[in-house]
Amino acid sequence: MGVEDEGSESGVRVRVLGHYEVSELLGAGGMGEVYLAHSPSGRAVAVKVIREELAERPGFRERFAREVAAARQVSGAFTAPVLDADTTGPVPWMATQYVPGPSLAARVAASGPLTADAVWQLGSGLAEALRDIHRVGLVHRDFKPGNILLAEDGPRVIDFGISRIPDATALTQAGELMGTPPFMAPEQFQSGRDAGPAADVFALGAVLVHAATAHGPFDADSPYAVAWKVVHEDPDLTGLPASLLPVVTACLAKDPAGRPDADALLTLLSSRRERRARVALAAVATRRLRVRRTALAAGAVVAAGALVAAAVVWWPYSDSKSPRGSLSQSAPNSASPRPSLQSPAPIRLAGWQPWAVKPAGDRPENDAPACVSQSSVLLCAGQGSVSGLDPLTGKTLWRQPLSGSVQMMGVTDTHVVVSDNTRHDNALRTFAVDSGKPGKQLGAASENSCMAIKEMVVCSGGAGVDAWDPADGKRLWDMEKEWSLGAERQFPAAPDTAIHMVRYDGAGNQEVAQVDSAGTIHRRYKAPEGTRFVTADPDGAFYVDSTGTNNLTSRVFRLDNRGEATQSIRLGEPATFLGAAGSTAYTITRDGVVSAYEMREQRLLWSYPTLATSVSPPTVQGNRVHLSTADGKVIALDRLSGSFLWHKKPPPDPQFPGSRPNPPPPLTLGDIIIASAPGGQIYSFDGSAP
Repeated sequence: MGVEDEGSESGVRVRVLGHYEVSELLGAGGMGEVYLAHSPSGRAVAVKVIREELAERPGFRERFAREVAAARQVSGAFTAPVLDADTTGPVPWMATQYVPGPSLAARVAASGPLTADAVWQLGSGLAEALRDIHRVGLVHRDFKPGNILLAEDGPRVIDFGISRIPDATALTQAGELMGTPPFMAPEQFQSGRDAGPAADVFALGAVLVHAATAHGPFDADSPYAVAWKVVHEDPDLTGLPASLLPVVTACLAKDPAGRPDADALLTLLSSRRERRARVALAAVATRRLRVRRTALAAGAVVAAGALVAAAVVWWPYSDSKSPRGSLSQSAPNSASPRPSLQSPAPIRLAGWQPWAVKPAGDRPENDAPACVSQSSVLLCAGQGSVSGLDPLTGKTLWRQPLSGSVQMMGVTDTHVVVSDNTRHDNALRTFAVDSGKPGKQLGAASENSCMAIKEMVVCSGGAGVDAWDPADGKRLWDMEKEWSLGAERQFPAAPDTAIHMVRYDGAGNQEVAQVDSAGTIHRRYKAPEGTRFVTADPDGAFYVDSTGTNNLTSRVFRLDNRGEATQSIRLGEPATFLGAAGSTAYTITRDGVVSAYEMREQRLLWSYPTLATSVSPPTVQGNRVHLSTADGKVIALDRLSGSFLWHKKPPPDPQFPGSRPNPPPPLTLGDIIIASAPGGQIYSFDGSAP
């Protein structure tokens, strides 16, 4: 394929590359220039033309050809597919699919930092892109905001693999930095030849800081000053949302061995869709920092150079000329199960040791408390009290005794909400997360189903649906009487991005509506005939047939979040719907057989005989599915195969050796599991080596 040059007033020098006609210059960087071009059929592509001086270097073309061949192997939703290339012509070039959209650098420069939620979503896509790149043996080595395109359906990483081509010795021989200093890892400055996949992970941490704050963690006036900071100083994380600190500090560890790999990052970042995160920060002056409930976080790795120490509490249920557009490829569609995942390196809470406590004090009952996490506190309700515990030691930080039955109803950024039948009206009571200070009463006896969304509590009952601010008890909005919260218990499994409500027509069928935090209905659609809504994930809603008896179902349905596509599976025998994680639904038969169904592929993944009469909703962490049994035991199964991994019994409790139906799900804090048992006992153990 030939190359034709033609000058123009627009500054576009290259006019034809192979059979692609160049339209305009999109951007330029250290490796060359990027052009918008079109195929003879009019298909838009992005073409990168390598600088002539690089093409003349001995051995460059051979290395370029090998890199292009390897890049063609990369396939993923967030990576850049190679469409065509010429590595032997007068000017080497490579074509990729073009998608209009600003680079992350341009977006931040024009509009400022992204929101914390947007950064979490961005990080999940970028971690998946790095996983796909690293799996085929490539290292990006120039992972920066200018090489990340913000397409409508997610980020796209461009120019992967190309920055690896020049010899690392060029850093000293020719005075060139093979990368962009503010986003380079320490090992790239110290020995560029040794920079591997961990360097890309370091760059990802720097990219997330830039996206969230509009500045880099090692900004300085010159590349040399930047290099000194990267190698010797702590990162500047001013303005970074607290929820992002553990992930970012782990990525920015000075020692490459201390950084998580792309697979571990993807598991941590993307599992936000299935659970909500809580982050606990160990401050230098021992003061506690309360962080906002926004996203999943990973345990921080304490790097050389005294990086900020962090501990994680998980929520078990969420260039000067930058290219203006680039490439896109849909994820491959396969019905085949992926091989079983390897567990990432164990994630620990700094200073944690196994513990077992009874926070209810002198009035324990044959009940298992339900616990959730918020900030640096475990919040547990039951046994006639609500308590805040230290997740590291199990020590009671505060406790509010209540004389009646107490049920956990939800937790916001600042308050835990419980149902308290101590009062004659079975009130909804609120308590401050950090201190346990009693707050406002929110409702009355009719409020029987609740969920929490950031700084709001939504409940339904005989009087319709009401939303409150837990801090001052103010009613924020309400819905008419015929609407109710869709699931019998949306807390804690429902996502906090949408509220699902239902109402029945005259024939007993359900209409489902998605409502935002302002009480505005965005979508409404008919549920599959003869079904009832049970739960939702960010991408779809789950239903079961309503014709069964004793809470058993014989068929499970899943609708996408617009109600346009339906998947259904008929069960081998009637079972109880336990819950869902992502697009996987879990059920249990009366004989204790737990089954997992992949709804998108409409097939049974696995079944496992637990021999338990009652189990909790599933808590999915990495490659493990955790279930609590009625006697307080925790069972772990492989998420993909259903094979038995381990079980853990609670410490002996002679006073309460019985069981409790419908046990609460275990809580995961990285690899640390927290579970409860009848009699009010709460215990903590290491799930990676029980």
